[in-house]
Amino acid sequence: LVVGGFDRVYELGKQFRNEGIDADHNPEFTTCEFYQAYATVEDLMTMTEDVLREMSMEVTGSPKVNVGRDDGSGFELDFSQPFRRIHVTDTLYEIIPELPNDLDSPAALAKLVEIASKRGIAAPRPHTVPRLLDRFIGHIIEPQCEQPTFLTGHPGVMSPLAKSADAAGRTSARFELFANGRELVNAYEELNDPNEQRRNFAAQARERNDLGDEEVPAPDAAFCDALEFGLPPTGGWGMGVDRVVALLAGVRHLRETVSFALLKPGKQ
Repeated sequence: LVVGGFDRVYELGKQFRNEGIDADHNPEFTTCEFYQAYATVEDLMTMTEDVLREMSMEVTGSPKVNVGRDDGSGFELDFSQPFRRIHVTDTLYEIIPELPNDLDSPAALAKLVEIASKRGIAAPRPHTVPRLLDRFIGHIIEPQCEQPTFLTGHPGVMSPLAKSADAAGRTSARFELFANGRELVNAYEELNDPNEQRRNFAAQARERNDLGDEEVPAPDAAFCDALEFGLPPTGGWGMGVDRVVALLAGVRHLRETVSFALLKPGKQ
């Protein structure tokens, strides 16, 4: 639609994924997503701060929300200040200096598996570079995100649909918003180079076919064909609505935000 001339497009609706159920995941969930032509990551971060602050004010009457931790204690989540920012790639290399410099190299995967083993970071198969990096982020960085925090500067290999933030392609023009240790928003500047997008899809196809990662989507040739017509610089943004509802309502489990949550059969 953006290629066709609609410079702002949004969708609010249900998603379905064949995955397990826990406090933060449900096979049926709601997302709000939009594309905005000529929006940058900085624009999207400012908008995200404004939206969360205004939602909190509308729902609770305050930019500060009392939320519970997993251990049963509570704290005050503050949306009133500019959100903290953590550069993912720089932080990973500071804490794990033995990370390979070239994450696209053939030797990178074996090195990441070795690091995960030595540091006791659980890394279920299939092993791929993006999955292992995601595990490192979850183990090292996400626990620091109690107050609203933007994670920026993800390694480029983790974001095949995002533009690069630097000429070398080391990091992506992307952010995730975490609060209370949980992801609420994912956003990035859309990659609009069809040739680069095809290369990224080919790399993903190798992860799916050669390494067995069935969660990797198949290459989307029609999407690349659309990019040939010309996609303006565009920001893409997505929010997990159920998680935000749970946060503002002060409930811990997503099933409390779903009208007809899956329940175990009652005893006869």
